[in-house]
Amino acid sequence: MQKDIQSFDVKFLENASNSFWREINPSAKSCISLIKLLEIYASHEEWEKIINLSSRAVLHLTKFYDRADFYHIWICALKETFDHGALVSLGKHLLKMRNYHPVFLSLALLAFQFASCNKISLKIFKYLKKSKGVENRFAFEACGILLSSSKNKENVKKGISIIEKVCQDKKSSYFTWRNYLRKLSENNLIEKMSEAYNLIHDKFPFAQEPYLVAVLISMYEKDWNESLRILGQILRDNPKNTNAILAMADCYLEKGEFIKSLSLLTLKEYLFLDNDFDYHLLLGKSIKYIIESEYDHNLYETSYRHLNKAISIAKSLNLNSSEAEKEIHSLKILNNINTHKESLIDEDNILKIHAENSPIDLEKMYIERKVS
Repeated sequence: MQKDIQSFDVKFLENASNSFWREINPSAKSCISLIKLLEIYASHEEWEKIINLSSRAVLHLTKFYDRADFYHIWICALKETFDHGALVSLGKHLLKMRNYHPVFLSLALLAFQFASCNKISLKIFKYLKKSKGVENRFAFEACGILLSSSKNKENVKKGISIIEKVCQDKKSSYFTWRNYLRKLSENNLIEKMSEAYNLIHDKFPFAQEPYLVAVLISMYEKDWNESLRILGQILRDNPKNTNAILAMADCYLEKGEFIKSLSLLTLKEYLFLDNDFDYHLLLGKSIKYIIESEYDHNLYETSYRHLNKAISIAKSLNLNSSEAEKEIHSLKILNNINTHKESLIDEDNILKIHAENSPIDLEKMYIERKVS
């Protein structure tokens, strides 16, 4: 039991992975220690650490195929940070490396897909499909992800089935499981998601996805207090879990506690990337709900900026922007109503000033205006 605890302990793994950097040709044991460490960093969403260490590991290894796991981790981390430019650069580099080993072509396909380069992804996919001797777990994963992104239901079903088989491989990593879960989520396959969460919990006890699905269930049942309780536990273990922070802010919104939602998002602002759609959407909504009860023009401008940013991000990443568009439309109506109210108040004040100073001779005013 103690050994199992140690195998997922960050300090233990950091010490164990030190041998990877000391060895000229790192052993399989050293590689596994570093991969496990990167997996735990991923569960804590420490993507910059993962990008740094995986890119260094690639340079440190001399055998070509040994680099594959770390290239794969590097690509998945870049996906999480929405760094499409870096993914394209890495994809081009991997294309050049394909002459050394076919595994690099499979990894290039994954990089280009995550960067939304559909034309080149399809070309590589067709080549892999008709060529022999290029089969490996990375090729199956990349092809499965491409098929599951299709609009054709049969292709989606086939793609998810392929990724599922890759996950059953003994060497499959936490990153492959995350890709599988994402595809299940995108296609709203709830039953398969439940099965996958149980399996991922058994294989990777440090993973927080099973707890997040418990939150999703309680949120679906509108049990906001239970959702907040579980999210509180997740954030105590990992205060940097951005998914949990967003879910907690969403719960506060549903409960009508708009100030708490706004405070949480502004307090944790440094954890979110500038192109995080959900962050900008929730922040814009939180401010909008606050000014519905007490209008403030400066808050209106801030809310509008974040909602507009969310729409812009959605368009650039091919996400559904309908919710953000609906909120910004509602915000504009709110602004028009309050602007009209303010103009009426100003007009009323002018009339009051005239009444206080002297009675208004309407006939005289009409004659003067006519003469002028």
